[in-house]
Amino acid sequence: MDMFDEALAMSGTLKLCRMTQGELAEQMGVSQSYIANKLRLLNFSDRVTAEIRRTGISERHARALLRLSGDDAQLEMLARVTERGLTVRECEALVDAEVDRRVPSVIGRAERGRRVDTFLSTLRTSLETLRSLGIEAELHRSYYGHKMYVTLSIEEES
Repeated sequence: MDMFDEALAMSGTLKLCRMTQGELAEQMGVSQSYIANKLRLLNFSDRVTAEIRRTGISERHARALLRLSGDDAQLEMLARVTERGLTVRECEALVDAEVDRRVPSVIGRAERGRRVDTFLSTLRTSLETLRSLGIEAELHRSYYGHKMYVTLSIEEES
């Protein structure tokens, strides 16, 4: 069983048993972050997953590639990492340099609006996920001056 098979098994268990990552981690005797990191691997496309499996890079190498957006960028970096036989630390440094190169230091008003909209959309999706698990949660937005305040309320277990 490789890292992707493990991630799929964990994901399936979470859904089938309606467990939280914390509960699964406790059952397995691992940390919640271990589960979360494993599940992050499922964010790769089938194409990138197949290539990672073919190259046999480590899980930490693979997780570093997740910081790159898009199959092409991930596959290009994967090729560079495997051709050069880079360590995890070297891989992470190369990915950091690529991310820094692609992200503008200052973004315009329209781009800022798009990124805030994307962020809010991600929060709404996460909220739906929490609710589907039976967790009461609400998202509130308020404005004061030129700032938007976002509050996420999650009901604690009694």
